[in-house]
Amino acid sequence: MIEQSLSDKIKIGGLLCTVLVVLRHSFNLQAFGLANSNGVATFMEQGISKQTEVAVPFFFMVSGFFFFRYTYYGRGEYFRMTGKKMRTLFVPFLFWNIFGLIVLLLTRRLVVEDEMWRYGLQLLHSDWNGVLWYVRDIMTFMLLVPLYGWIFAVNNKWLYLVVFIGLFTQWIPVDCAWLSSEGMLFFFLGGVLQRYPEILKVKMPVWSLSTLTAVWLVSCFMYPHWWSIHRYNTLLGIIILWQWLDNISNRWREWLLKISPLAFFIYVMHAYILKTMKVILGKVFPSEEIVALLAFFLLPIVTIMILYVIGDYWNRKHPKSFLFVTGGRG
Repeated sequence: MIEQSLSDKIKIGGLLCTVLVVLRHSFNLQAFGLANSNGVATFMEQGISKQTEVAVPFFFMVSGFFFFRYTYYGRGEYFRMTGKKMRTLFVPFLFWNIFGLIVLLLTRRLVVEDEMWRYGLQLLHSDWNGVLWYVRDIMTFMLLVPLYGWIFAVNNKWLYLVVFIGLFTQWIPVDCAWLSSEGMLFFFLGGVLQRYPEILKVKMPVWSLSTLTAVWLVSCFMYPHWWSIHRYNTLLGIIILWQWLDNISNRWREWLLKISPLAFFIYVMHAYILKTMKVILGKVFPSEEIVALLAFFLLPIVTIMILYVIGDYWNRKHPKSFLFVTGGRG
């Protein structure tokens, strides 16, 4: 049974990473016609793009951490697991992709195929709701667990090290392909942390954490000049994020925990609202760097507030349907 403090920390971390994803999708240089500029907006977006890269790896690690609490070689265990994941992952994946398909049809942006079966591939690739690519990969990793689950059954630290080195050397940051190299690495690391949970209890002194945070921020904004540290920078960012979660005040912790059940809903819906607002602003204020910079920071806040109100109302008034489309996250 997971400790309540650890569970709360993971929930808050998941919510904050959702906010980072929303911020990442707020990049608007193209919408404002500033794609070739070298101003402050470009500098800020480039640096923050590196900071926000910690979000999806965090999601994969959390999924691996919970998934590998069990072994799936026992009689009927694999099929019980797949049945559960149908409800918690595949149903939301299917629902929100169909929702995305409707949006694409209404906006006439659906890629038309010559053969009907190719629409099935679009669905499986999550082309109709791109942000769910990581759910697609998590489902794939879970279905393939009979092929590699023995690694965690053996539970040998040297074997973990060999596998880590292999996955790390093949890791391409921000890889969104099916069977993503990034997803495989961090899903695996989540399983390792399940075997060594004491690592998660390590707390750094604030002074050393602050120093590492400063180093990380500098390295984020120096990209792409230091391309060679890209992967190490992401790993450092995840460690820093996890450590700062211990330093959140109780008041903020309670508030974030209250919002955390809506994190998945915010995640799957934010792109529609965010893109609409930034495209409209880009047309009204073309090439206005100040407006672009303000929109970059303010539109994610507006988007999250709108979706919180909608999600909270839906969850309170019709909890069964809300839980159904969010896989029980509510």
